[in-house]
Formats: sequence, C-alpha cells, structure tokens
Amino acid sequence: MDYKNDERYWNINLLNKWFAIASILTLISVGWMFLHDNDDEFKEYQREFRKLGAEVAETKLLEELSLVEDERDIYQEAYDEEKNKFDANGDKLDSLNNLLVDVKGIFYKSNMDYLFFKAESDQKKYLYETELAHSHDEDHHNHEEYKYKNEYETSLVTLQELKLIKEKDEKLVLETEEEIKNLSSNLKVKEDELNKYLKQVSLLEMKIQKLDRSKMSFVNQIGDIVRDLPIIDFLDPYYKVHQIVAHDVKYDVNFASVPSVDRCTSCHLGIDNPDFVDAPQPYTTHPRLDLYVSSSSPHTMDQFGCTSCHAGRARGTSFISSSHTPGSKEQEDEWKEKYDWEKIHHWLQPMLPTKYTQASCFNCHQSQPIVDGGDKLALGLGLISTSGCNNCHHIETYQKEYNAGPPLTHLDQKLDKEWVAKWIKNPQSFRYNTWMPHFFEQENNSSPEMVRRNNSEIYAMTEYFFPDGGHVMNNSSEFIGNYESGEKLFNAVGCMGCHQVKDEKVDMTFDDLPYEMFMSKFGYESEEMTRYELLKNQGPNLIGVGSKSDAEWIYNWIKNPSEYYPETRMPDMRLTHEEAADITAYLLTLKNEEFAKLPSSYYDQEEMNNIAKGWMVKAFAEEEAIEKLNRMSEKEVINYVGTKSINYYGCYTCHSIKGFENGKPIGAELTYEGSKPLNTLDFGHIHFIGHNNYSWFEQKLANPRIFDRDKIVAPEDKSRMPNYYFKPEEIEAITTAILGFNNNKFSDNMLIENLVDDKNVFKGYSLIQQYNCQGCHMIDDFGGQIVDLLGQDYGPPNLNTQGIKTQPDWLYKFFKNPITIRPSLQVRMPSFTMLSDDDWNSLIGSLQHLENHKLAFESDLIVDKHSIEFKAGEKLHEFGACNNCHFYGEIKPVQGPASWAPNLAMTKERLRPEWVIEWLRNPQAIMPGTKMPAVYLPTSDILEADGAEQVWGSELVELKGNNDLMLKGITDYIYTIPGKTDITKIVKEYFKTNGYDFDSNEEDEDDDDWEDEDW
Repeated sequence: MDYKNDERYWNINLLNKWFAIASILTLISVGWMFLHDNDDEFKEYQREFRKLGAEVAETKLLEELSLVEDERDIYQEAYDEEKNKFDANGDKLDSLNNLLVDVKGIFYKSNMDYLFFKAESDQKKYLYETELAHSHDEDHHNHEEYKYKNEYETSLVTLQELKLIKEKDEKLVLETEEEIKNLSSNLKVKEDELNKYLKQVSLLEMKIQKLDRSKMSFVNQIGDIVRDLPIIDFLDPYYKVHQIVAHDVKYDVNFASVPSVDRCTSCHLGIDNPDFVDAPQPYTTHPRLDLYVSSSSPHTMDQFGCTSCHAGRARGTSFISSSHTPGSKEQEDEWKEKYDWEKIHHWLQPMLPTKYTQASCFNCHQSQPIVDGGDKLALGLGLISTSGCNNCHHIETYQKEYNAGPPLTHLDQKLDKEWVAKWIKNPQSFRYNTWMPHFFEQENNSSPEMVRRNNSEIYAMTEYFFPDGGHVMNNSSEFIGNYESGEKLFNAVGCMGCHQVKDEKVDMTFDDLPYEMFMSKFGYESEEMTRYELLKNQGPNLIGVGSKSDAEWIYNWIKNPSEYYPETRMPDMRLTHEEAADITAYLLTLKNEEFAKLPSSYYDQEEMNNIAKGWMVKAFAEEEAIEKLNRMSEKEVINYVGTKSINYYGCYTCHSIKGFENGKPIGAELTYEGSKPLNTLDFGHIHFIGHNNYSWFEQKLANPRIFDRDKIVAPEDKSRMPNYYFKPEEIEAITTAILGFNNNKFSDNMLIENLVDDKNVFKGYSLIQQYNCQGCHMIDDFGGQIVDLLGQDYGPPNLNTQGIKTQPDWLYKFFKNPITIRPSLQVRMPSFTMLSDDDWNSLIGSLQHLENHKLAFESDLIVDKHSIEFKAGEKLHEFGACNNCHFYGEIKPVQGPASWAPNLAMTKERLRPEWVIEWLRNPQAIMPGTKMPAVYLPTSDILEADGAEQVWGSELVELKGNNDLMLKGITDYIYTIPGKTDITKIVKEYFKTNGYDFDSNEEDEDDDDWEDEDW
C-alpha cells in the first residue's frame, strides 16, 4: 500500500520529527532524573570524609611508624636473617615438597588397601561369629568343622601385614612434614613477632587500602566503582544512608508514637571517632565523648540517637531537610550564602541552636536536672525558681516549691508604709540587684497617663497592705549591740553562705545582641551569673537593710525566723541574745539614704475612680458599674482598686497575702512552651528578631513589654510581665530551660527517676537546692562558695563521700540537733527546724545515692582488744600523737585552738569504719586541702631491721608492713576511745572566754613529731 499518499490530518514527517524531539527530551529528562536521584547531598560529604579518613589514617601510620622505627629494624633484621636461611634451603625444600607429594600418594594407596581389606576381614569375622552363635547345640562340638574359621584367621595375618605397610608409609609422611616444618618454623616465628609488633601499622595500611582507591589493586578499583553505580548500589554500596533506630525516643505521627529514625550520621561520619577531633564540620568528633555518643558513655548513640538532644528532622539527609537552625543572624546569612539555607516552616521541632542543646537534658532529667554537661540548664532552672517564674506561670514538670518572695501578711510589723510604696514603684532604686521585678516605668506604661494610673495603683496596694495604719519604728537599745562585733559575726558564722553585702554595681552596655534590651537605670552586678554565683543569691543582698526595717524586727527575725514566717527557708543560726543584737547593730549600719529622698506615691481621687470604673465595666454593664461605684465610699474604692491591682499584677503568686490564699497563677502555662507552635506566639509589630520560638523567648525576657509596641491596648489589657533586668547570659540560661519544657516523648526506661529504686532521693536533691546546702558545702564536687570568703581551713566541710562516711542514724540526729564537730570553726551548722523526718531521710538518701550506697542501719563495729591488729593500732596511735589536734571526750588537744580537730570519742557513733580506714590511708584523696595528715605506716623493710621490735613493738613487726591490717588496727583502737561525745558546751565556753582571734599560722610553727612534712 502507498502510505505516503494517504490523506492525514497531520503531516507525518512533522509528527515524526516532533516525536523524535520528544523522545530525546524524555530520555534526557529521565537521565537527568536518574542522575539527580543518585546525586544525594550526603554522598558528597561521604566522599570528602573518605578522603579525610585516608589522610588521617596516613598521618596515624606515619606516627605509628615513627614510634616503631627503632625496634622495627631489629625485628625486620631477625626476620630477614631467617628469610635468607629459608631461601638458601629453597632447593632442598622443593625436593622435600615433591617427596611429600609422592609419599602422600604412596600412603594414600597403602591406607586404602588396608581399609578395603579390613572391610573384607570384618565380613569374615561376622560370618565366623555367626557360626559360633549356632554351635551351642549338642550336635556341634568339633571346632575343626567351622567353615569360616580358617578364612578369618588368614585374613588377620594379611591385615596385619597391610597395617605395617600403612604405618611405615605414614611415618615417612610425618617425617617429611616435620623436616619441612623445621626448615620454615623459625621464619614463621620471626614473621609472627614482626607482625605482632607492626599490628597497628598493618591495620592502618589495610584501612588506607580500603579508603584510598589509588592504593587498591586494579580489580578492587573496578569493584569499588561498580558497587556505587545506580541500580547496582542496592547490593553493598560504600556511599549510603546511615541510620540509627532509637527505639526509646518517640516521634508522633497521627495519633501514634513511633521510634525515631536518625540519619544524622550520614553526614556527621566522625561524630564518635576521636581521630577527627580537629576535623571541620560535619566530620568533627563530638566534644564530649565521655558523656554522649560513644559506646562507653551514659548516652550511647545506639540508644539515644542524635535528635533526642539536638532535635530537628531525624529522617533528613541534607542540610536543609534535617532542619538545621542557625544560632545567630550572621550564621543565618552565612548558611544562605553557602548552603542556600531556608527554614522548614511546617516542621514543629527544628534543630536547637548549639547554645540551647542543653535544653534536651530536661526531657529525661526532670527529677535531677543538675547533671554534668547541663550547667546552663541548671542555671536557667535556678533562675526560674529564684526569680519566681514558676510562681506566676504553672509549669507541671517544674512546679514551685516555695514562694519566691516573703509574706506580706504582717507588713505593719516590719516595714514603713512610705518605704513600701517606693519599693513597689521601683525596687531597683533601693537594691540594684534585687530579685523583685520592676512592674512600672516600663515601655508600655511610661506615658504621663499611665504614670498617673500606676501611682494610684501603688497607693491603693500600699493601703491594702497596711489596713491598720503604718509601722512605728522601734530602734530600742535592747535590740542593738556592738556593730563591729556584729560585722565579724556576720562574716564568720555563715550568713554569707546565702547573703551578700555588695554595693559594687556597674553600668553595662550590651552590644551586638539579636534582641532589644530594656536596661536598668541602677546598674548591674559586674560578675557573670553562673550556677556558682547563684549560690550567693539564696537570700537577698542586704545593702540598705538598715533603711528598710527597725532594730526590733531585724533582731527577732535573725533570732528566730520561723516565728515570723513558719514557711521560711532561712534556718535558725542558734544565736545568743548578744550575738543577735551585735548582728542587728551591724545590719542597721547598712543604709540607703538616696532611697529615702525619693518622692512617694500620692492619692489622686479622680484617677482612683477611673481605675475602679475601668475594672467594673468589665464585670457589669456600664450603667450598673457606675451606679455601684457611686455607692462606694472613698475607702472602699481604694480597697477595691488595691485588690484589683494585686490580682492584676499577680503579687500573691510570689507573696502570701491575706485574702488571696486561693489565687491562681496569672501567667500563661509554660509546661509545653518549648513545643508551642510558632503561630501561637504574638510577635506583634516586632520584625527585627528571628521568627522562631527561642528568639521570641529571648526578646520577652530582655524587654517583657515590647510586644505591646505600636498597639492600641486598654490599660487593663496591656502586657504586665515585669522586668527582671536579666543579663544576656541569664536570658540564654532561662531560654534554655523554657525550650526544655516540651512534649517530647521518651520510653519510661529513659527517665532518670525510673533508674533509681528509691524515688525519695530526688526529693533530697531538691532539698539540697531549695535550702542552698551547696552555698556552704561542696557536694558532688560543686558548691562551697562561702569557703572563698572564710578560707579552706575555717570553712564548712567538704561533703564529698558524705553518703558513705557517716552512720545514717547519727547523721539524722545531727541534722535534728546540730552539735560541734570541728571545734576550730566559728561557722556553724544551722538548725533547719522546718524540715520533717521524711525530709531528712530523703536528704540522707540523696547523699548516699551520690556514692552508690543505699540507706542502711549497720551493726556496731565489734573490736577484739586482744588481737594483734588492735595492739598494733594502739602503738601506731601512740606514735601518731593524735591528741595534738583531736579532742578525747572532754580532754582538750595539746596544741592551740587553730588546729583543733573532731572529738575522737564520737567516732564510734559518727563514722563508718570502712570510711575511716580509707580516710586514714589518704585524707587528701577524700578532702583535698585538709590539715589531717595520712597516718604513718612503717614499711616491711623498717619492721625487718635490727631492733625494730624494741622500737615498734612485736605486734607491728608481726604484721610485716601489711597496710590494710595496720589501718584496721588503728581504726579498731579509735573506736574504743572513751569520753563525752558532745563537746559543744566546752568549746563555746572556751571561745567565749578567749575569743576567736587566734592566729591560724601559730600551729604551723610547732615541731612535727615525726619530722615528716609530707604527711
């Protein structure tokens, strides 16, 4: 048929051309798609890491070669010598190998002949045995008639001959093999020695051959290329996705929680390898392999993955799809330029900036948030508690344990009304570093109209706090002692463990911040805020306290804080009348004259009525509200405005206030604030900060009222969060904590509280923080800031090992009724009368938990006074002259009070014998810097010397220098020392008579009985 002349709607030639073009374009598109699909970003990183790995391996190889360079020659020479000998016997070895082949063939034939004939012989044996079995009847008695007997016996003779031939041939094989082995055995020994010495070198060379294609054989080079080709790469590719399935880390997908699948190590290939500590990102090693990632760390990569700490999109395999988050505007600009970075807008858990990674510690460590590697989080949580953030904001996972502020129920006993009004208006004007936040004179209430309104609110609140009028100051001399003695006492007895008297403020400027600060006009502390610095802020800075309260109240407060405020955290220092009066006199000298000159709030009846009306119209129709207001007296209006203002500003959340006992937190709940969708945060008209949650938190803390800027808002609806004037490091720490308040999900076996049997230990940890034990004591290698002021020799003791040191029953009694332990210390252990028996048991349990020791009541140490160890210990005690420093019941030490040490008569009740042994062995290891020397223990060579028995005694000589037995002996002896255990009265009477003004260096000049200063 003639298709060319067929009538068609389209020109067939043109169609063919377009079809060809479309086919080519389709082929190109498919090829492009194919290439693009196999050109993953992570593969480029893996190629670079492969090169880097080869470079690192080559560097290590060179280092290893330099280490073995000298001895390697020795091993190599020995090997070469044996190799030469081996090569010299090459012809002989070849002939022996040929002979071995021949004799093995001969042996094979003779062995098979033997085995085959043995089978025939066994057959004849069976036939003969069958005949014997049937020969037991009476008709068969002649053995000569057995048919198979002769055949079997003949076969045995032949079998024996074949066996001898086989054994002869086998012997020849073994002899030939032994001769070959002897010729090569020495070479094998030297080769093994060389390979063993060069094991690391060989491993590195093998590693380089796997990483560096140029070091591979040609066949391996081809295979290495082919294995990563498209389609074929499903078999065993080198460049592939690396993923970790963290079964205990959960991820929500449509009403179900599935394990997290982390693919971060597809790019972060050196994260668990210490060889890459100096490598650039993303190849560098994790900075804390002791804590994270490594198999020996508490947080292994297999169990925790990466996103459990860093957040982000776990399944992402590119820089953008994994939801990296820049830590600053500069880094964001750099990423946009370098990676074409953009935010994944609908991913609710973007990666945390590096500075906020510690937030994730809170996911598992809610019950014990202060952990190694979590200092910033711990500081943030501490600031939240101290500032009272969790008073105004409910945080289910970090609830308030106490009111951040003092009670306001009896202000008329404590403060002057005018002082209170000035304080409410601007607390920082009285104390620049107060924890009381500033509600007024902020960005959204500084207009003349708002100032007028705020003054009226302050006036109304002050009147509410003083329903019976103002406070009459009582500075009677009966409450005032010697201020110089008071200052010494204040600095010595332990007040500085929680309080400061610090007036050194500085003006600060904070440049290059990603947010806008609303600065304090009254200065800041010069020191950077840290966990350690926060220990000094348990109680208020006492500057200006003499302008705040009168002598009567200060005296009564420091004499017995719980009488005024039963829920106070301030303990009873057990001060005498004279001591309390002296400290009162000192505190009264701390004045703030400038504050007294500030103007007071004034009464504005018109504005007061306007405020009352504004609140009433929110609850009633306007006409009804006006009618109610008109019926109210002037005093009722003031009281109404005061009540509304206290409620509006949330004063009752931090302070106990009569009439507000059932008040609820006024702030937004922060339990899951770190997971809050971004569209629920009101950025208002503020566009210069990053559009992410942590930038919003930072800005809110830096200037709480800024999001009202350029808004038209009624006074009652304005933002009211006060300003704490946090410094940048404090803002960063609190933001870290807020990001930790999230709804991330983990298996129960990941939570710290489920890893401890006794849950009360966490209550104990909380009490340690709540009552600032670490302000005075070192606990778990942290704290003891008061020692910086008093000196190590005269500060509170280091409580490391306390959990295995004291007997629990004694420690409980000591907490309930503290007695003198270290007579030379003026600082004293307070009485925490507000704590219950359960609280003390929890605290003791936490101290024991730190030492992996469980609460137990142990039997008393049984001492055999007739044992060799005891008598040897008695001798050592005699030589040690322990009574130079230690009390023996009521018997004072020989030396002066500067060196006085604990009463040894109390040891049997107070200390655990196992701890005493280790303490005597090496006191510095347990308490660095202690004045206690290690007990001198004679060595075996000294005890074996001539005349040793006359010097040391027969018992010590018999122990032959066994340190453990000698330490047990002296411990046993100490546990038998009699005498009074409580020497508190004796010590008090001595220092009352002689004072504490002894020279701490006076005892250093005393002669050392042993003339051994290394003790």
